[in-house]
Amino acid sequence: MTLVLARVDDRLVHGQVVLAWAGTLKASRLLVADDGAAEATWERQLMQASAGDLEVDVFPVAETAARLAAESTKSGAAILLFRSPQSALAAVLAGAAIDELNLGGLHHAPGREPVLDYLYLNDSDRDVLRRLAERGVRLSARDLPSSRPLAAAEWLEPGSGA
Repeated sequence: MTLVLARVDDRLVHGQVVLAWAGTLKASRLLVADDGAAEATWERQLMQASAGDLEVDVFPVAETAARLAAESTKSGAAILLFRSPQSALAAVLAGAAIDELNLGGLHHAPGREPVLDYLYLNDSDRDVLRRLAERGVRLSARDLPSSRPLAAAEWLEPGSGA
């Protein structure tokens, strides 16, 4: 299996991921690294139902490195999804090899400020994203495959929103 996209999207499995990203990238699997969803049967079932023909594998964030290693022997392409930058950092700190991380949907929440139409960040998010960048993870913001990817320099620091 080839990891074709690692993405932070607080909605996890939804239309943009299933139709736009998976279709464009020819992915057949969605790997969801999320502690809450891994514990909630109803949430896993809802994601599978929303994914159409895509296979959905939901697991705790701490298992990301092991899951990616196990997937490497399978054929096809996969998309890895995290609900938050904090989850992505936890996976990287636990050994997950993630070269690039797409920020595709962190929506309005108390304390978060708009950076892009689809990206709201607070100071904690920014700190975590900086830590990921320090570990060599390339960060880009891009809601859809048809959109231009925006490098972190264009949106990460306060006041730099595109």
